[in-house]
Amino acid sequence: MEDSFKPTIGIIGGKGRMGRWFERQFKESGLEVLISDVDTDLSPQDLVQRCEVLILALPMEVFPEIVRKVAPLVPEDHFLTDICSLKEKQVEAMLSSSKCEVCGTHPLFGPGEESLTGRRVALCPGRGERWYSWWKDYLETNGALVAEFTPSEHDRTMAWVQALNHFILLCLGKSLEEDGIDFSHVLQLATPSFERQLNIVARLCLQDPELYATIQLGNPYTQTAIETFTKHAKVLKKILQDKDREGFIKIFKEVQELGPSLLKHCSRKSK
Repeated sequence: MEDSFKPTIGIIGGKGRMGRWFERQFKESGLEVLISDVDTDLSPQDLVQRCEVLILALPMEVFPEIVRKVAPLVPEDHFLTDICSLKEKQVEAMLSSSKCEVCGTHPLFGPGEESLTGRRVALCPGRGERWYSWWKDYLETNGALVAEFTPSEHDRTMAWVQALNHFILLCLGKSLEEDGIDFSHVLQLATPSFERQLNIVARLCLQDPELYATIQLGNPYTQTAIETFTKHAKVLKKILQDKDREGFIKIFKEVQELGPSLLKHCSRKSK
């Protein structure tokens, strides 16, 4: 596609927080944007007729129903993508219901960010190369850090990045609540790493519990990640109960062996 090409963007679910975020992003890039939602004059079908690029910014609970209605209407030479947090079922639904070019998109940030600059975005190619190249180039030109995955690679990884992470944060929050410990004392004695964890727990008050529930319950790899985590938690708990110093040091050294590989990847991402 020519550098000067400016497609019309349609955002279905465009009045949600991330839909609004992308509407602003596209308009700042000089692109025309149309949105549809439950209370807009424009319907999803109107957007199909008027937009070359369609973005599904939908709750995952209604995603399958809307895809079945809208995707078959999208012309073959147009582009359909989504911004859901999971990808296996979503990409398959778009592919099976349409003949157009398809890609799954996961913005790994929330609507509080000012721009795409430095923000990570995962792409899961589905069908076609022409629009995929345009979309990837648009994101990278605007500063996004783009990584490509298959839908199954994405969801398996997100079971650790999101589902297990949320599991740990919720357990930490409930444990602090049950203990009744004075938060001012905790903060006065907190190390930098623990203070960061507390800040993340505190920021849960700004998040949508329905979305978090869907991420936990909808990812087919969640249980595997949590079972693996709790297996090792039980082993470590037993070591601490038995005051098994050698056992603790052994586990600590095993985790230390992951350090060089993790630090290499972390430093690579920070560049």
